[in-house]
Amino acid sequence: MRFIASIGFTAIAALVLDFRVQAEPLPATTNVQIVNATSVPVIVLKLNDEVAYEAFPQGKRSADAPVRMLEAVYEAENKQTGSRAKSGRINYEPGAHQSLVILGDFSTDTPPGELKQPGEALTAEERSYAPNILFQLYSHTTTNAPVRLRVINGMPGKSLTFLAGSKAFVVKPGGHAVLENQAPTAQYSARVDAESIPLLMRQEGLIRNAMIVFYLKEGKPAFMRAFENNADSHKRRLELEKVR
Repeated sequence: MRFIASIGFTAIAALVLDFRVQAEPLPATTNVQIVNATSVPVIVLKLNDEVAYEAFPQGKRSADAPVRMLEAVYEAENKQTGSRAKSGRINYEPGAHQSLVILGDFSTDTPPGELKQPGEALTAEERSYAPNILFQLYSHTTTNAPVRLRVINGMPGKSLTFLAGSKAFVVKPGGHAVLENQAPTAQYSARVDAESIPLLMRQEGLIRNAMIVFYLKEGKPAFMRAFENNADSHKRRLELEKVR
């Protein structure tokens, strides 16, 4: 009898333990997209002192995937020169869609936290700062309202004029402009120095809000598109397929 009672107690204890394990909340997650809009060809990107991307080319982005690491410190290394720049501590918001956009050219003649502005000249007292890289975090909201377009200027030393119909937005290096209530398909243009750059954007269907990020490629203006809600759009597409 004692042996049977012992087995019964063990089984109950196991059930209680299993219930406790199942009842524990899962770690909070957030969706993070990393955009490399630096003005150097390739970077090595570390996350909390571990290599996340051994070769991360400019103009590329990571998948907008759920992560459970809500506190992060990044380090970007110029693969050609070995120059390195580290972010401050980044706190991600749980249950959200966010993009970390990396800008800059690893120059050492501009104070931390900003890119070189147009027409800036070095003073008589030249100073050497830490390599110039910005880690900018943008939070995204998904909505069925008319689409939003975010324009980011990551070109050190170059002003950007972005034209949307009759409206012109001047965006300084390191800054951004937000265009609300945009048409799902629209033709835009950008002016950098004397160059005019045409852009066609399609923000329709399930994939809506987007970013256009400018950077320098071999010293010349270039840009990339990155949508703000890829993962959520994929989830909604699967839900629609279930309904069908």
